[in-house]
Amino acid sequence: MEQAITKGKKGFSKNMEEQLKHIAIICDGNRRWAREKGLPEMKGHQEGANAVERLIDAGIELKIPVISFWVMGVDNFDRSALEVAWLMKLNRIWGQKAFKKETLKKIRFRLCGLRDKPAPKDVIGIYEKLEEETKDNDGMIVNICFNYGGHTEIMDAMKRIIKAGVSPDEIDESLVESYLWTAGLPHPDLILRTSGEQRMSGFMPWQSRYSEFYFPEYNFPEMDKEKLIDALDEFKTRQRRYGKG
Repeated sequence: MEQAITKGKKGFSKNMEEQLKHIAIICDGNRRWAREKGLPEMKGHQEGANAVERLIDAGIELKIPVISFWVMGVDNFDRSALEVAWLMKLNRIWGQKAFKKETLKKIRFRLCGLRDKPAPKDVIGIYEKLEEETKDNDGMIVNICFNYGGHTEIMDAMKRIIKAGVSPDEIDESLVESYLWTAGLPHPDLILRTSGEQRMSGFMPWQSRYSEFYFPEYNFPEMDKEKLIDALDEFKTRQRRYGKG
């Protein structure tokens, strides 16, 4: 694998590339960022969308194989009707804008979440079209966790396993993983949650068994390539034992 671009001594080494296959980001703190700056909360979500674009570009440059963004949880649809409507408008704009970006040719897009309510059908359709448009690309996988919940993912997998008529004796880890929304993706090596909150909120409970966690204090709209490199540098200091002592 070609050695990735680094900044000084920071970023990936060749050995690092071989170890880290997937970084997942819980995009937290958009509203907090806006409140701290005396701006409308919706502005925080808009800046969060801009941060996703910056980090996709940075991930391509750093040759990260898979990057996941948890941008909208199933539970987030319980927020005020006004905020949810704004978030859906933002997702429509972001998804349609992505079709026009040169970056789209360099990524393979994945939608990780329910393909049904509570998310609007047209927003799901935009993301499904992105999947279709990029399915033959061989670049970095961008896994957007939209309409996502970890418990919902596992329950959905269980329902489809039962519907498929799988015998209990046939059920093993590999089979369960093949029914998860992340099927075919490596488990996250590093899960980063911005805003200083140190909880997972149900994010990838199956896939995070041996993930490393990183909880920076800054809010998601502040995240950029430099902060992503800082996270990768922190990951390089971790000793991963995978339960072996």
